[in-house]
Amino acid sequence: MKIRHYILVASALFLSWSLNAQESVPANEVFEFLSFPRGVARTGMAGAGSTLLSESSALATFDNPAVLAFALKHVDVAAVYSRWAPGSTNTLSSNIGGGASVRLGKGFALSAGVFSQTHSAQDFGSKYGSFTPRDLVIAFGVGASFGDYVSLGVSARLVQQSLMEDYKLSSTAITAMVQFHLNGFNVAAGVANLGSGVTSAKGNVSKLPSSARLAASYELPVGPGTLAAALDADYYFSGKLGVSAGVHYGFKDLVFVRAGYRYATAGAAFPSHLALGLGVKWKGVGLDVSYLTANAQIGNSLCAGLSYRF
Repeated sequence: MKIRHYILVASALFLSWSLNAQESVPANEVFEFLSFPRGVARTGMAGAGSTLLSESSALATFDNPAVLAFALKHVDVAAVYSRWAPGSTNTLSSNIGGGASVRLGKGFALSAGVFSQTHSAQDFGSKYGSFTPRDLVIAFGVGASFGDYVSLGVSARLVQQSLMEDYKLSSTAITAMVQFHLNGFNVAAGVANLGSGVTSAKGNVSKLPSSARLAASYELPVGPGTLAAALDADYYFSGKLGVSAGVHYGFKDLVFVRAGYRYATAGAAFPSHLALGLGVKWKGVGLDVSYLTANAQIGNSLCAGLSYRF
């Protein structure tokens, strides 16, 4: 028990340390991609579902580390590829990444993950040539339950954005969540992406997309399967709001259908859109796909992922 407490305290103290870049940057939010959900099942519900126990926990460290303590399997691994906004040269990006969670005994789990994102190449002319901007996120998470109904999760992230050959921005962020679990009902609350942001050489601070987060879900048997409804909401400290609502039906734990809608105020990092998703699972191996549309910025994005739980 003491080891659990030491790890959680150390993770929380990680918030006090942040890498500050010295480049000149605009005085607005940076690393907006930190707000994007990483699990394909979640993107199929427009970002809802971070508290669902039936979904893979391999990437929970990016969204809700508190769910790790209630993971249904001992080991969960996942790999994801997504193509965001393929019809827009301004927001086009390709993402590849993955993660894993390991439950160590009852009510205690560790997780780690990494995502790399590349954007359309920028042409700076014959003098400077071209460069492909890249984003990188590395995350570590820990979750511990206190009794059968309450868990605490903390995750820390290193984030870096390469805009030009010698032009990089770096920072760190932390997410801390508390989750209550009772039968098919789950509710979680906490803070996401807290960090010092990026400070320019002139002292201007560009903040992270930090938010207060509230999420809930309910799963119940319906016919030969399970129906789940989920709601995830973020109030960003910049004054913006994002709310995702989604549904999920799993037929005999073999075939899954998902749908969701996200509402977000103007300028929110993860904008309003409609999402659809499908999944299949067999002997612990899962294949999920999701399709995001009804938004010019999202631009008919497609995500696919493989997972394995045992």
